[in-house]
Amino acid sequence: MSAYELMYIVKPELDDQQVQQEIEKVGQLIQTNGGQVKKVTPWGKRRLAYTVNDQREGHYVVEEFDLDRAKVQEVDRVLKISDTVFRHLLVRQDEGKS
Repeated sequence: MSAYELMYIVKPELDDQQVQQEIEKVGQLIQTNGGQVKKVTPWGKRRLAYTVNDQREGHYVVEEFDLDRAKVQEVDRVLKISDTVFRHLLVRQDEGKS
């Protein structure tokens, strides 16, 4: 397994409870694919640098997790078609990072 970091932005019209449900859905997606979530950091609602899909704000969330490299594409695919997550960035963390 490799260590990954995922940052995603959830639609701004969702309330705190709905954002928490979305965080749980993403965590469940990772676990369903054999991964293990290590850390979840919600950054809250922030203004975007530029308009994305007619959105000027969004709820930012950062998750760190371990996942098999073969399963990363499935997580990425599901996030791309999500109705509530409108942007995400998935990167592998460096091996030597402490």
